[in-house]
Amino acid sequence: MNKTILGGFVSVKSCLEAKSREIYKIYIEKSRYERVMKSDLRVPEQRQYATLINSGVEIEYLSTEEFEGMMQNTNAGGIAAEVGERIFTPIEEVISLRNGYIAILDGIEDPFNFAYALRSLYAAGVDAVILPERNFFTASDTVIRSSAGASELIKACCVNDLTEACKTLKNNGYILAATAKTEKAKDLYACRVNRPFCVVFGGEKRGIKKEILDLCNFCIKIKYPRNCHYSLPACSAISLIAFECAHKLEFSARRK
Repeated sequence: MNKTILGGFVSVKSCLEAKSREIYKIYIEKSRYERVMKSDLRVPEQRQYATLINSGVEIEYLSTEEFEGMMQNTNAGGIAAEVGERIFTPIEEVISLRNGYIAILDGIEDPFNFAYALRSLYAAGVDAVILPERNFFTASDTVIRSSAGASELIKACCVNDLTEACKTLKNNGYILAATAKTEKAKDLYACRVNRPFCVVFGGEKRGIKKEILDLCNFCIKIKYPRNCHYSLPACSAISLIAFECAHKLEFSARRK
């Protein structure tokens, strides 16, 4: 199994909370730790250290030189961890969310956009995200830090065929909506959505595969207040759509 080093308290805490990876060891920069523990003004950091020390994971204290030599970035705040690969949620478990709110990411081509997308989806209440096998979880430290830990907290399902995953969801009662500017696309702010619901997001360059578009029940688009020769960045559009769909799902639930 591949191991990687994560830097920063938020990243390590997210892995501990989500149990999304095996954590082999936690590293703490000793001199920084000692300064914090002697201070009467750094109570929040003291609580962070207490969380790590009480986690049950092996702790190793390193000199400043050892810690900086291990980390490629200098913004880890004196905290790091050696972890295993991301543990993904089986598609069967995702399908079992009978009243779920699911998102599919197809073609996001930048690790930061990927992380920002996961950050928005988790905050918007998405229950699980379905991803292609080739995704940016290989850049674990970048993704976790950029997503503020949301990439570990959200259920993530990795499949080798997104089209088959869409078929499976649809066969199990999910309504699929694609985010695409087609002639028949519905205005995001005018359409209704109901659970179980899945929204499919494509990348800025390649968009959504035609075979997936054909499977979707309808398409939705963002209606801009003014004419623009450009579209929103993928992560911005995902954030806007995810929260609007969450609002609509909540409204639909209250009507029933």
